[in-house]
Amino acid sequence: MPGLPSAWDAERRRQIDRTKTGVLLILVGTLIGWLPYIGVIGFILIFVGAILVILGRKAFGAAHSRNVIISIVLVILGIIITVVAGVILVFATISSIIPGNAPTPAAITSTFNNFLIILVVGTIVTGLASVFFTYAIQNQTGRMLLLGGYVARIVLQIAIFVVVSQAVGTFVAAMFPGGTYNPAAAAIAAADFSARVQTLGYLSAIPALIYAGAYYLVWNRINKGEIPASTTPPPMAAAPLPPR
Repeated sequence: MPGLPSAWDAERRRQIDRTKTGVLLILVGTLIGWLPYIGVIGFILIFVGAILVILGRKAFGAAHSRNVIISIVLVILGIIITVVAGVILVFATISSIIPGNAPTPAAITSTFNNFLIILVVGTIVTGLASVFFTYAIQNQTGRMLLLGGYVARIVLQIAIFVVVSQAVGTFVAAMFPGGTYNPAAAAIAAADFSARVQTLGYLSAIPALIYAGAYYLVWNRINKGEIPASTTPPPMAAAPLPPR
């Protein structure tokens, strides 16, 4: 069946092109994902790019295919952790506005700190997914950049946690002028607190640039034909001998 090898080559070529395009979309999405307002576009590009890399993973060998699956599991786990953090914050907020259950500074501070701790854990998990996703098809420099971006991201999140955790005290104090909870003062304090957090978010550009460098290197390797290595099509099963 002479047509079988060419059909296999065509499918392999499609998988390589999907991965190449997917990595490029992830690269662009990573570069703009930390920016305010247009960050959602970066998220969409990363999502679409990740799907393409998943679809094209088999052409790059068993190690890469396995790592991509591990990344998917880690992302799902990270989403679950983040959702849990959000649920804790929402329920604590709802319970604080129930009549007869006035919030206290200690309760609000504790809720925010628990929320931040869970978010840091979620960042650690999803950060591992970013490392595994292209690790097997990176060269040594690319792998170092992936690990460097991961470390920078974790250090940044911990630093943000420390700064925000300290700012929570000021935020909560502003919510309780004179020792009594004031909804209007709370709204103003929340807006100021959100602005501070957004300013700290600009530091996300540091790990984003490091990750983008790693994605460029792997995209360039695919573009130059360095990866995947040339292979032969899978052997055809031998036809059974006719009975005598």
